[in-house]
Amino acid sequence: MKKKDDQVLTTAEEEVEKKPKKGKRIANIVINVILVIAIVIAAVATYISFVSSSGNGVPSIFGRAMLSIQTESMYPTLEPGDLIIDKTVKNPEELKVGDIITYWTVIDGERALNTHRIYEIYDGGDYLIFSTKGDNNPTEDPLTVHESEIVGRYSTQNEKGEDVGGTRLKGVGKVFDFLQTSTGFLVVVVIPVALFFIYHLIQFFRVLFEYQSVKNRLSFEQEREENGEGEEDKEKLDELKKEEREKLEAELRERLKKELLESGAIAGAAEEKSEAEKAAEEAAKAAAEREKLEAEIRAKIMSELADKEKAPAEAVEKAAEEAGEAVEEAAKEAGEAVEKAEDAVEEAVDTAEKETTDAE
Repeated sequence: MKKKDDQVLTTAEEEVEKKPKKGKRIANIVINVILVIAIVIAAVATYISFVSSSGNGVPSIFGRAMLSIQTESMYPTLEPGDLIIDKTVKNPEELKVGDIITYWTVIDGERALNTHRIYEIYDGGDYLIFSTKGDNNPTEDPLTVHESEIVGRYSTQNEKGEDVGGTRLKGVGKVFDFLQTSTGFLVVVVIPVALFFIYHLIQFFRVLFEYQSVKNRLSFEQEREENGEGEEDKEKLDELKKEEREKLEAELRERLKKELLESGAIAGAAEEKSEAEKAAEEAAKAAAEREKLEAEIRAKIMSELADKEKAPAEAVEKAAEEAGEAVEEAAKEAGEAVEKAEDAVEEAVDTAEKETTDAE
């Protein structure tokens, strides 16, 4: 029985392992998706942070550069906190007045990126010089821009003077700036990556422990089988089943026998009772016939005496004796019949009572 319980428990554990709970499975998927997204963002942020801090250029992905607006110099076209996407400029001659470009310049004595609109274009011979101006600034920028300092173009103008081709994400630039700080790097890069590896490390050890547990259980079962304990348990289980089956069969046989005896005793008692009643009726009938016969004999004797008053006394006495003998013989026969009937009734009653008692 114990081995059977162990087998049932093992089967249940295997089913649980094969079919994890739906909620747990969904939670694992969500966690994995979040961690993967966090790692992708962390990788992008790391790339952008290191490339931007190197001072060798602006990070670009497939010829697109993401930049954050810091001031209100281009308001209302661009606002602080906006994230814009510039397209890399391969040929500066394609630029024209009215285009919004991003370029390297010097602000407050430091090299920095600036995004303004082209105000004028000068031909420097082998290169082009660009004069720029912010939409919210009253005058042109004091420093011109060499074509080699241009990073990318945000938008251009159509014939109606409308800006076209620009991609702006309002408010996302603040997140972009946060990612380039040490705190942002810690929150977005270090912590998600650490959680990712810790989570999968825990999963690895959990699977390892489960594997070791299953391995130990299989080894234990194998040792039991080698020592014969498994066969002994099986034999004991078979013996218990056999005993229980024999016991159940014996109980069923006893119950069936008892029911058959009860039904047979009742039928026999009813039959004996019927025979006893019949015998009693015959005895009563014989007694009645005896009384009738005695009455007829007496009446005949009295009639003969009345008709033969003059007969000799000896003849009268002889006739009386003969009549008395006949009456006695008839009475004896009737008494024997009554006794036989009574004996038959008593025997039938005793037999019925005995069989009823045995059946109970």
